[in-house]
Amino acid sequence: MPEIMLHLARPAWLLLLPLPAVLSWLLYRQGTSHSGWARLLPETVAQVLLSNTTAQHRGRWWLLAGGWMLAVIALSGPSVPAGQPQGLRAEAHAVVVVLDMSRAMLATDIKPERLQRAIRKIEDLLQRNDLETGLVVYAGSAHRVAPLTQDAETLSNLLRGLHPDIMPIDGQALEPGLQIARQMLSGRPPRRSSILLITSGVDDKALQALDQQAAELGSRLAVLGIGSAEGSPVALADGGFLRDEQGRILLPRLDAKQLASTLRRHGARYHGLTLDNSDLNQLLPPLRSAGIDSTTISQTLTEQSHWLLLLLLPIAALGYRRGWLGLVLCAGLLPVPAEALSWKDLWQRPDQQAMQLLDTDPATAARRFEDPAWRAWAWYQAADMPRAIEQYRVLVQQQPDIAEHHANLGTALAMDGYYEAALESFEQALTRAPDLRIARHNRSRVEAWLEAQRAEEQTADSKATESSPSGPAPHDQDATQPANPTPAQTDSTTSSNQTPATEETSSSGTAESNNNSQTEPAGATGEALQPAAAGNTAQPPDALQRERQQAMQQWLDSIEDNPAELLRRKFLHQYLEHHE
Repeated sequence: MPEIMLHLARPAWLLLLPLPAVLSWLLYRQGTSHSGWARLLPETVAQVLLSNTTAQHRGRWWLLAGGWMLAVIALSGPSVPAGQPQGLRAEAHAVVVVLDMSRAMLATDIKPERLQRAIRKIEDLLQRNDLETGLVVYAGSAHRVAPLTQDAETLSNLLRGLHPDIMPIDGQALEPGLQIARQMLSGRPPRRSSILLITSGVDDKALQALDQQAAELGSRLAVLGIGSAEGSPVALADGGFLRDEQGRILLPRLDAKQLASTLRRHGARYHGLTLDNSDLNQLLPPLRSAGIDSTTISQTLTEQSHWLLLLLLPIAALGYRRGWLGLVLCAGLLPVPAEALSWKDLWQRPDQQAMQLLDTDPATAARRFEDPAWRAWAWYQAADMPRAIEQYRVLVQQQPDIAEHHANLGTALAMDGYYEAALESFEQALTRAPDLRIARHNRSRVEAWLEAQRAEEQTADSKATESSPSGPAPHDQDATQPANPTPAQTDSTTSSNQTPATEETSSSGTAESNNNSQTEPAGATGEALQPAAAGNTAQPPDALQRERQQAMQQWLDSIEDNPAELLRRKFLHQYLEHHE
């Protein structure tokens, strides 16, 4: 295996490497001779008295020299090979497969049929990782299926949709197919590009076109013949067989000798279909594993100088300070403040964490929400109406002009039994937004409940008067206090539509306001009052994004994966556009 070496993109910068040594020596000499005592004192005395000062500055010179060397090496552009070792990488050989898609490919003289064997042979070709493969099909017209690519999986998926039924018209339009292939190979050097024609035979007109193209392409053209000299009838979908203009059954035959002689005159190659890959090995260049030239090597190198810049950052930040090493050591002695910080707090805001808990643990979500509108909604979901009412009242005080807050307060009051106060909140909401559906609906439910309760009380009073006229009169409840009867405590004869208030069933799940539509929070289903949405500003974008992604994924899953239909429509459009 070749040894991987380090390459320099700009080696001329290395000429500056000796400069830090010279500079450090000059600065060191300047530091030692800066004091006048060095000239007045004897050398032995000066070494003892002045050595501490010199030692203090010596580390700084070394720091400067090290930083300079790192900067120069980074400027020289050290680079390493990207991916495979450079000795094993080679430029891909471009091959455009031109596949015969006439109905003659449905002949069964080659089992199971000619087309299936051709597709399997192309799949064998896709196993080579040194090729860029493109695909063109032709019958009565020629069309490009896929450009040059090394994505074998995509090409294999397209091969599943190939059938003569996808072609706009049957025939032998070989010349347009070869012209499309040549356009796909334009700009590629001849020694690294080839055209592989897979055909079950050609007529006289297609043979003349093949002779002309072979003369121009030479060794770049290779032909793989599929079929036999005897041929076989072509069965059609309606139970009949393929016939000519006179009504005779056609037997598509492969004239291998005629094809081979025509190609051999111009240096092109021909081979018949085989069970192994010997046919492809004869028609196409062998698998390459040799090295490549220096131009390609320079294009596949990845510069790594940015890692050296990371080493320069602490030197640049601390090198100019006096006593920087002591500061680093002292920093390790500082106490670390204790904070109750979880791992999730580093990546998610409290509102995002609370949104994930809303469906499973709304009470915990309410304590974690920072947004007051969503905190109130979470308390409502947790069936903690007193806290929900308290939070909604705070919102009404802070933002009295938002109708949804009044509607939500009224809903929470109604669920807690304060029906009169709830009606007042609904009136406040409808005053600000007359078209707010949630407020109108919930108000009607509460009014219906109160009317039913009054009717029951009057019925009960009349029965009590008839049975015991001398009995005491029933005690009237204060309308402003919570009503004791609840839907579960009413008489069994009370109909289901006499519950306190039921949530309006809506497939859209949206509450309309006079200016915009408010999205109703998910989770409030069943026979209960439903508050309006927390507001557009409170709707977390993550939840909306997840809903959109789920809807998009469901739509994509409903699309039938049928490459044959896609290709059929594409080819028909191209054919009609070309013949207008």
